[in-house]
Amino acid sequence: MSRPLRTALTLIGCCTLAACSNGGGTADDQSRPKVITTAVAAPTKDVDTVTWNVPAGEPPTLDPAQSSIESVSTIAANLCEGLFTLGPDYRPRPALATKVDHPDPLTFVIHLRDGVTFWNGKPVTPEDVVYSVKRILDPKLGSSWIGWAVNLRGIESTGRNTITVKLKKPDALVPNFFAMPAFFVVEKASAEAAGKAFGTARAGVVCTGPYKTQAWSQGQNITLTRNDSWWNTAAKPKVKNLRFTFISDPSAQTAALASGDVDGQFNVPLSATAQLSGKGRLLYGQSMGPTFLSVLNKNGALGDPAVRQALQSLIDYKGILKSVYRGTAQPLRALVPPTAWGYGQDVYRAEYDKLPEPVQDLDKARGLVKGSAKAKGKIVLGYTSAIEENARTATAIADTAKQVGLNIELKPMTAEQFGAVFSSPAARTGIDLLLAGGYLDFPEPLSYYQFFTVGSFYNFGGYANKEYDQAIFAAMAQEDPAARARLVAKAQGIMAKDLVNIPIVTQYVNVYHASRLTGLVPRQSYVNTPWAATLGGA
Repeated sequence: MSRPLRTALTLIGCCTLAACSNGGGTADDQSRPKVITTAVAAPTKDVDTVTWNVPAGEPPTLDPAQSSIESVSTIAANLCEGLFTLGPDYRPRPALATKVDHPDPLTFVIHLRDGVTFWNGKPVTPEDVVYSVKRILDPKLGSSWIGWAVNLRGIESTGRNTITVKLKKPDALVPNFFAMPAFFVVEKASAEAAGKAFGTARAGVVCTGPYKTQAWSQGQNITLTRNDSWWNTAAKPKVKNLRFTFISDPSAQTAALASGDVDGQFNVPLSATAQLSGKGRLLYGQSMGPTFLSVLNKNGALGDPAVRQALQSLIDYKGILKSVYRGTAQPLRALVPPTAWGYGQDVYRAEYDKLPEPVQDLDKARGLVKGSAKAKGKIVLGYTSAIEENARTATAIADTAKQVGLNIELKPMTAEQFGAVFSSPAARTGIDLLLAGGYLDFPEPLSYYQFFTVGSFYNFGGYANKEYDQAIFAAMAQEDPAARARLVAKAQGIMAKDLVNIPIVTQYVNVYHASRLTGLVPRQSYVNTPWAATLGGA
């Protein structure tokens, strides 16, 4: 889980960094909204090797079952494939499957593509597919993708090239996961032979995607090489070798990109803009993710709704957008941004516009604090110091809180410590409020709002509202898009009133690469789709 009113500007073709992002200009120039790239020139030249940095650091594994971790997903998305994939519009497109039949609300019959082979030349069978899905459902594996199967009755091979998924009750979310790592296919024989070592530098993975692993020098780099036997001959990659490095320090990232030692990176630090100006292409795309405050402790000061309201009112939204995000984000009224409304846009828009615009009101905050008996209690705000924007935002919130009488104590965490918050109750001990960022894997608001129902693994703060839960569970059983949108929008309004989460911004996706390259449009889906297959020489 740990990633507006918009008029998207379209940029056809590539541009220099200076032209796209005003790098090296005045502070006001750098705070202006950035141009959103929705198309670029297709590559025309083959490239022998591209060096790409993964700012989240070296992955612990390349097992797609663990690809909710961005360091894993950025690489594994080019190695392993699902039954479907997401197109540029975030809609499912055939991949290892050609189609899916849905004869009744509880049944999906998936037809597999003929002639697909793993990197080792062995054919992909229905048994490989069923094994791959069931493997993720094993709690011992610890894959977060297990969550899709809450209503699963069973999955089995039902023909030479078909598998059938049966549900216990209707679930509108399930078809989306056919294009997610929950249904990424690995070779059964190699996974069983590797055991717990599967995905590691010692055993690797065996998949079907456009690239295959060539070498993994632990602590240094991972090299992939093109899979020239990839079934998708219409999309043959133009980059032969991909070399991934793991520079996590923002200053070192900037230096490596500026010198040309590294050719590209997703999520370039905003502080790098001026230094990279004119050296390559920095492109921005709409994301489907929020940055928000999440209440973890409902028993402390934040247990009082007045304190949560004061917190919402003290935030300098305009200042954060201008000075922290520098034109690379948009304001947010609800937890799920409008870019993630994949259906029912009119319904979502009408309800979204009813929500109050986030504005700073210090007088209101002071009044709420003065009238609350709990407001004097300490509020511990956790955030990751590995993300510069989060650190600056957290500091700004804590400083302003003093002005209205709230006592916010900052708790900076390393990337590893912050990641543990999402899996370990012990890591959340002593944290009242979390500054988090997340993203939706596909444009379905329900997929994010379901996290805050009673009993959900990700409902860390123990939010409980029967009316909210009823709306969410009814939406999950509703296949009609308009009806589902009305139910989800109702739940959205309830959550917004309860203020268990306080949305701040939705930040753009960015990608930087050398000017000799082209073909890569920045989209949130890079974590689940083979993005490197579109890259090549300009």
